Order: sequence, then structure tokens, then C-alpha cells
Amino acid sequence: MSKADSHDYRPDVDGLRALAVIPVLLYHAKLGCSGGFVGVDIFFVISGFLISSLILKELGNGTFRLVTFWERRIRRILPALTVVVLASLAAGWFLYLPEDFELLGKSVIAQATLLSNVFFWRQGPEVGGYFAADSNTRTLLHTWSLAVEEQFYLLFPLLLIFLARRRRLSLPKTIAGLALGSFALSVVGSYSYPSATFYLLPTRAWELLLGALLAMMRGRFTHSGLAREMTGWLGLGLVCYPILCYDGATRFPGVGAVPPCLGAALIVFSSESQLSLVGRILTFPPLVFIGLISYSLYLWHFPVLVFSRCPPQGPQRVGLRIALLAASTVLAILTWRYVETPFRKRWILQKRPQIFGFAVGSMAMLLALGLFVYQRHGVPSRLSAKGLSYAKNRKHWRLLNSISLEDALAGRFVELGTHDTNQTISVLVWGDSHAMSVTPVLDDLCRRFSRRGIQATYGGTAPVLGYVSPFMFSLKEQSPAFAKAVLAFIAQKHVKNCVLAARWSCYPATDSAQTNLQTNLLLTVRAVMRAGARVYVLRDIPDQDFDLPRLITHAALYNGDLEKVGITREQHQMANRAFNQTFEQITQMGATVLDPADYFLNRNGLYGVVQNDQLLYWNGDHLTEEGSMVLAPLFEPIFRSQ
Repeated sequence: MSKADSHDYRPDVDGLRALAVIPVLLYHAKLGCSGGFVGVDIFFVISGFLISSLILKELGNGTFRLVTFWERRIRRILPALTVVVLASLAAGWFLYLPEDFELLGKSVIAQATLLSNVFFWRQGPEVGGYFAADSNTRTLLHTWSLAVEEQFYLLFPLLLIFLARRRRLSLPKTIAGLALGSFALSVVGSYSYPSATFYLLPTRAWELLLGALLAMMRGRFTHSGLAREMTGWLGLGLVCYPILCYDGATRFPGVGAVPPCLGAALIVFSSESQLSLVGRILTFPPLVFIGLISYSLYLWHFPVLVFSRCPPQGPQRVGLRIALLAASTVLAILTWRYVETPFRKRWILQKRPQIFGFAVGSMAMLLALGLFVYQRHGVPSRLSAKGLSYAKNRKHWRLLNSISLEDALAGRFVELGTHDTNQTISVLVWGDSHAMSVTPVLDDLCRRFSRRGIQATYGGTAPVLGYVSPFMFSLKEQSPAFAKAVLAFIAQKHVKNCVLAARWSCYPATDSAQTNLQTNLLLTVRAVMRAGARVYVLRDIPDQDFDLPRLITHAALYNGDLEKVGITREQHQMANRAFNQTFEQITQMGATVLDPADYFLNRNGLYGVVQNDQLLYWNGDHLTEEGSMVLAPLFEPIFRSQ
């Protein structure tokens, strides 16, 4: 809410808005403020306070009208939002692959129907989660908070009108009861349903209602100068602590949202009758100005940051991220000056029917555009034939299965080929995600030769007895038990052939760890052979020393040529030289070492990433299904010898 929205304008509140939006920007730009996301909660408290102050004042003097209230909300929110969404769609047309553009279309539909928060909640924590790993296509993720406020604006005035007409009901007590109920839901939900708790109104309403309670207490309490100062500084401390000390691992909202929300309320309360020192600091003109443009700044910064990573280019330099925030500020100033202010001050569309007509028209336009993009599946006709092929192949993978230790101990593994459980197991593939990426070709060969296969894989977990895989996403301390269970299954089921596959070169963290891995690999090969299976050890596929997702995206969008992309034979050999002696020993033991490298050799003498315009990799070191099929000649002898 802006200066024009209240008859009792408080510049310190605009300064507090600056204190809310700046950490959000720094957090999203990865420029410090690990808990900067709490700025949104500060906004909720401010919004609840200002909106309630206005409604209560008008209810008190009998001038409140729902239609007038919603008109002000439309003038405040919709014009700038429409501009940013249209700009995002235009940028997405040129910068997004079809699947990414389709996601943008769906998020525009959600925004146009005031359900953006529900949409990103339904996307799931891996895709739509606010703290999920970076995604370069969640352009409108930040609008979840706008949806929460919009839903609150629709319901809260109706509640106040209802309570104002029921004299027997105490307005503050009823609002306090609702706030406590919402807070209890938030606390419980932060443990049981963290994603829904983060996004949805019922578990966020208490933050807005806290601001409403603050508005209801205006003029009811008096406090001395010392109390005023202590309240202001306590509030500032409660706000700054989570901004600086929280991070994405903090359980939030729930109890974690109390410090920033309570701190914001105390800061506002401390300057109710007279500015406290903290309030005077917040009236510093640059802070007040940032507060005035904070809405447009919040709208612009996230799309600007997202589109700057299209195509993804890895970590951005600090200078670039600062420049992007500066560009967002310029866009925000322009939007505030030429869009927000003219609509809010009625310089354009002065009459109420005009602004409601604008609202209906703009929402209908955004809904139609979002539906067009969504129903056309991201409009793939924007891309060339080769680019479209790259875009489709980018997500061609299957059989990425991490079998749990419990399933492994029970002998429940993924079936390949015929799925005839009465048939002897011809081949078992054992390993990490690299083993997963070659499993499609083994599944295909099992089907072609009418054989039964088994997949025993877990990401980041080497197929080695007695070795504890070190990665966060691996089985870690459970790794030896998992390996022991696989070996027992091989012996019990009389598996004929066992393929060990892993990204061998990535496991050793130190010389001692490397020695341990290689020694235990030899012991594993010997143990599998004693169990009665023939052993095949797959050497590393060529590990592309490129930001391959970025190159793929760029080639798809701009008709680039990936034929000249790839590492040299020398680079591959250098990266894998540490295991040469171990593989020689494995061969001497009577096992077979399979080398996949030359199947990726192209006419340019490189281990390439495409063949016949088909992508062989979906990232720098994992094969697509097409890449897996390139290795069919390598594995066929296993099946022909049976």
C-alpha cells in the first residue's frame, strides 16, 4: 500500500517495506542474507496493518464500501502485475524451450485466477518448492505471495463487515482467535505438510491477521519514550536475526516465522504516536523511496534474475548479479512512475466502471495467453527441426531407480526384459546413476534376446563391497549392507552375468580412499565370480567437460551445432588414468573390462554429445536413452554367449 492509499501516511512504514524487500532481492540474487526470504512475512504484517487500518477507519465512520475497497486493490496491484507478466511471456517466447514455456503458460493461468500459490504448491517440492534446487524456468514463482494477499483481500473485508454487524462478538478477540488457529495450523503443518504450509492462505493468514490486530490496538496503549525505544530496537533485532541467520534448511514458516513477523509489528507499534529512533532511521529518504517502489521492485527482480540464466551458464559473477538488481530497480522506477502512479492517482481510467473493465479485460487477456501457451505445449513451432530434436531428447531417460536397502535385503529389485520370474537371471546391472543411465540398453537387449535382467542401483553408491560412499545423496553408511545384499542375491539366484558400472573417477576423495575403493573393487569382482557369475566392469563413459545443459538449450533455441562439441581422447584418458592399473588387474583375474569410449567418437576426433541429431547426454556425464543405445554393440556379446 502506498502513500496515496491512507489518510494517515507513515513514511516509516515505507522504510520498513524497504527493509523487507532488500533482503528478498539479496537472497534471490545470492548476495548474502541467507534468510532474506522472511521479507515476504514482513510484507504480510505491513499489508495486514495498512489494509485493516483503512477498513476499520471507514467502517467506523460509515463510509466503507466493498466495491470501493476492491477498486483500490485493483488500481494498486493489477496494472504493474499485468505489465510484468506480459513482459515475461514475451521474453519466454525467445528464451524458453517448449516444456519451460509451457510451465510459464500454466503459471500465468494460475496467476490470472488468483491461484498462483496453489499452483506452485501442487508442483511439488522438487519443482515448485521455494527452497528447491535452482530452476531457470519458474519465472513467476514469487507471485505466490501476491496470491495469498489477493485471497486475503477477497475474504477479510467480508469477515470484518460480518463481525461489525454482530455486536455481541468482540472484533479483536475473534481476529485473535482466528490468528491463533492459523498459527497452530502453521506450526503443525511445518512438520507434517511443509510445502502446503509455506504456500497456502490458512497457514499464512495469521501473519496478515497480526497486522490487523496491530491496527485494532491503535490508540489503546500509551508508552513512555524508553518503552518506545526498547520496543523499536527489539523489533529491529527480531527482524534482522532471521534475515542473517536463517537459511533454506530452517523449518518455516511455523515458529520460525514468529521473529520476523513479531519484529515487524513491534517496529510499527514503536512509532504509533511518535517516531522512535528506529522509526526515524526508517524515514531516511532513500529507504522511503525504495519502499514506495517496493511492489514493482518485487515484481521485476525475480523474472530478471531468472531470464538472466537462460540458457543456464553456471554460477554468475557477483558483479553481474549486482547489475541485474540495478536493472530491476530501473524497471521498478519506470513502472512505479508510468504505470502504478497514473492508475493509483486516477490520472487514467478515472471512473470505476473503466477500472473494473480494465481488470476483466487484463485478466481475460492473461488467461487467454496462458491457455494458448499451455494448450500449444509451449509452441514448439518456434524452434527449428534440429532444435526441436535437441529439446525433446533433453529429457529422454528412464530406469533411474534407486533401490532402497530394505528392498535390497528382501531381494526386491527392478525387473528388466521378459519379467518372467521363473526364468534364470541372465544379467544383473549393479552400480550408481551411471549404471542407471546404461540400463535402458540392457533392458532392450534382454527383450530382444528374451532374457531376464535385474537392476540393482542407487545414486552415488559404488558397487563395491565394504566401501562407504561419501556423497550426500548416496546410501552412505548403508552402502556396505546394500552391497552385501546384492552379492547374496547374485549367489542365491544363480545370476549368470553381472555388470558393474559407476562413475569410478569421482569417488576417491583422498589417496587412502582411492586405494580403499580400488582394493575393495578387486575383492568385489572376486566375490561375484565366486558366487558363480561372469563379471563385466564398465569403464567410465566420456565425461563431458562442458556445461552441457546450457549448450543444449542454446543450440535448441539458436540453431547451434553440437557436432563440434566433445572432449578429446587425451582429456578422457587423463581423467581416468588413476584406474588403469586396477582395470588391468581385473582383466588378469578373468573378468571382462568394457570400454565404452570409442562408441562416442565422431568424425571430428572428439567424444561427441550427438549422433544423427540425437542427444547422447542429458547432462555432462549421464546418458540419454539414445546415448545408452549407442552401447548396444558393446553389450551384445554378453547375450550372444548364453
